[in-house]
Amino acid sequence: MALLLIAFQHPPPMYLDQLLQRQNNNLDLVRLVAACMVIYGHAHAVLPIGVNSDFVARWLQFDYSGSLAVKVFFFLSGLVVTNSLLQKKCLTQFILARIFRIWPALLVVVTACAFVVGPLVSNLPWESYFAHPQTSSYVRENLLMRLQYELPGVFASQASQAVNGSLWSIPYEVDAYIVLAALFALGLHRYKWLATAVVCLIILDPVTGNQLLFTWRPQSLSIDALAPCFAFGALLALWRDKIHISMAPALGALVLFLTLRQHSHAYYLFYVALFLGLLYVCSLPAIVALRLPADVSYGVYLWGWPMQQLLALYFPELGLSFNKYMAMLLATMLGTLSWYLVEKPCIRLGQRLLPLLQQTLRPLTRRTASAASAAPPTPPAHSG
Repeated sequence: MALLLIAFQHPPPMYLDQLLQRQNNNLDLVRLVAACMVIYGHAHAVLPIGVNSDFVARWLQFDYSGSLAVKVFFFLSGLVVTNSLLQKKCLTQFILARIFRIWPALLVVVTACAFVVGPLVSNLPWESYFAHPQTSSYVRENLLMRLQYELPGVFASQASQAVNGSLWSIPYEVDAYIVLAALFALGLHRYKWLATAVVCLIILDPVTGNQLLFTWRPQSLSIDALAPCFAFGALLALWRDKIHISMAPALGALVLFLTLRQHSHAYYLFYVALFLGLLYVCSLPAIVALRLPADVSYGVYLWGWPMQQLLALYFPELGLSFNKYMAMLLATMLGTLSWYLVEKPCIRLGQRLLPLLQQTLRPLTRRTASAASAAPPTPPAHSG
């Protein structure tokens, strides 16, 4: 008991900017658990047998485990990438880092699905499969964020014909990066209160029925909440030097959620409680001690659905539990390979390319500055 109490002792007092230093948190573990929750939540959609036993859906009633996990991803992404951008203040580095984080692993997954998994499980002959226009477009369209879910004859007898249903969230993540980069380029980070106002506008837009910003989109809780989750992470990053890590705010938000649960937007309070609680938990010494050697969560997320589809195709009689937990194991193995063979080398490649790109862009920047300084001065205005 004494060892247990020591292990789960309160973390040393720290602010959020300290927590975001890698040695003080275990966000990689949180992300891995979230990726496994996505697999858990997708099992009934892939293999709809029996009663859906999703414990999150039963308790919350407005969300389920997979969707909730995606919101955790968006919150952590908003927090971490905004903090990185604000610290390094280099838009070129930010863009390169996002490109080499998102696309290499995605390229491998969609290529493997189209040219390895597809021909092996398609009900079409190989000649017809490879000649089909959907096969040639699958990799291109998904890399361009114009999602294509199906391949010809692949999983045709399954409850869902989607080869990788998890891809749906990636374009929204990329959109969030684009908006963040644009706001940084506009210099919004120099005016903290103005930046706070813009972020709060994004957070509150779903409350208005998407009448402020995303007016072209029909309302959908699973999608509408993504931008506010990312924006809430960005908001915390803006004030990282003022936010003290404690469980009290999370408990306060949870009590308010339980008290106001019948309100149509009470779910905001639950997400706030969850996100703040996760930050506290990942700072506990016992959790920090479990730090993983690699961040395999993105690979697990990408490979989870295809593994579930294959298990549902070949072993449907083994049921939902087998589908969930075996897919978690297989996706974790593939995610680990993805990290060491694809993601980590590509991240390092992006870091090596940064100085070369900056050196290439520097003369262009200088010429632009010289042209601006050589422009004739604007004559003073004369009053009538």
